[in-house]
Amino acid sequence: MNRLKIKIPSTENLYPALKRLDHSDREIITWYAEKYNQFSCEFSFPSLYLWEDIYHYKLSFFNDWLIVFDIRYDFVLMPMGEDISLSDLLQLSKTLKLDGYSGDISNVPPEFIERHPELDHYYDIENDRGLAEYIYSTEKLYSLRGKKLRKKKNHISQFLRDYPDYQVRSMNSTAVRSDCLAMIETMLAENQTVSNSIREETIVIRKGFESFDSIPLEGIAIYINKDTESKLAGFAVYSRLNRDVYTIHFEKVNYSCRGAAQIINWETAKILKDKCRYINREQDLGIPGLRQAKLSYEPELIYPANFLSFQGLEPPIAI
Repeated sequence: MNRLKIKIPSTENLYPALKRLDHSDREIITWYAEKYNQFSCEFSFPSLYLWEDIYHYKLSFFNDWLIVFDIRYDFVLMPMGEDISLSDLLQLSKTLKLDGYSGDISNVPPEFIERHPELDHYYDIENDRGLAEYIYSTEKLYSLRGKKLRKKKNHISQFLRDYPDYQVRSMNSTAVRSDCLAMIETMLAENQTVSNSIREETIVIRKGFESFDSIPLEGIAIYINKDTESKLAGFAVYSRLNRDVYTIHFEKVNYSCRGAAQIINWETAKILKDKCRYINREQDLGIPGLRQAKLSYEPELIYPANFLSFQGLEPPIAI
């Protein structure tokens, strides 16, 4: 990855100045995510950029820390930069509160909470299990060693028997991306009860394909030959988060093809095993079936989604 020599922006970019997040912020967000080894997918530039139309993200700097505002839900991501002290975090929350914001902080690393047991004097500490992120060993997703992953191998074997001449194609091809978008549109049209979250995700995927090369994103698509025609069985879109981690942004499969979900997962791990140690497969959003599927792959870590709800600077009075 290009290791940029980013300088802290000048005074006009410091809080309370707020800048709408756009494509011009790619280098600086990518630099911060890599330099400070961010683990959460929420700090990924592609994630922020693609979802900006939904959450209306804005950027600013508080001293030397980069902060990202979620305007839709009124909180900021944990400041990116050198380790922030509790007093500095409290000063940020207080400043935000005085300016009419909540002062709440999301995606707080568990080690920060462990270092500061006095946090609950100033914040309500919440943990949303549905927003916890699933981190996997890339090598393990490829090798599928162990009894618990034997079923995954069996599904892959079934797919190989059914579609021995399947093809893995790079999504660098605009034709492949067009096929993937057509698959999404078909799935949307066939779904009689489309939730608002699915509609929002579809908007985001379209934006991803439109800006695929410039973000940049990577991805693969699986094709099978069926009824003398080449048919798309699934695809995965991903990007580098830091030197150790890739994030899977989207993964869609045609479930009428047995083993398609397992083969796209396996082929993705095969490609990424020489590029990163870990794969972040994002959250389960509290969806029971999705949670079961993510747990079945034995994650190395379920990274918690810690949220600090600011209550003020005065500690409680002992009685």
